[in-house]
Amino acid sequence: MNLADRIAAEHECAKLVLRYCVLVDDYKHEDLVALWASDGLWETWKGPLKGHAEMRAYLDAKAQTDTTIHMAHNIVIDVIDADNALGVATFTYHGTSRDDPKATLPRVVGRYFDRFVRTPDGWRFAHRRTDMTFRAG
Repeated sequence: MNLADRIAAEHECAKLVLRYCVLVDDYKHEDLVALWASDGLWETWKGPLKGHAEMRAYLDAKAQTDTTIHMAHNIVIDVIDADNALGVATFTYHGTSRDDPKATLPRVVGRYFDRFVRTPDGWRFAHRRTDMTFRAG
């Protein structure tokens, strides 16, 4: 793999990490699910979800009343080969009603641990695990 291809893969994988944050906050569930490979695994705080159907069912069952903001930073992508990459990113999560004075304080700070795969539709999550390192009481 040449340097230009490696940089392009890193960029596309990092975009997935950031796009996840925007789509989950906007409750755009169909677009969010499309970030995973069809057989992808998403380890949520409520348990693992395998494939698009389980992911859709999980997201559609969630309340959509809070205003949420996910912020990903310190994104590091390691390209393994032309079709596989690993990544880690730190995230902060804010979620509550807009008029809650505690809204400016993060509810969760943690890390995303990702495995990416290149599909015919481009780079996608193959696996995402979330580590909620710090949680507000």
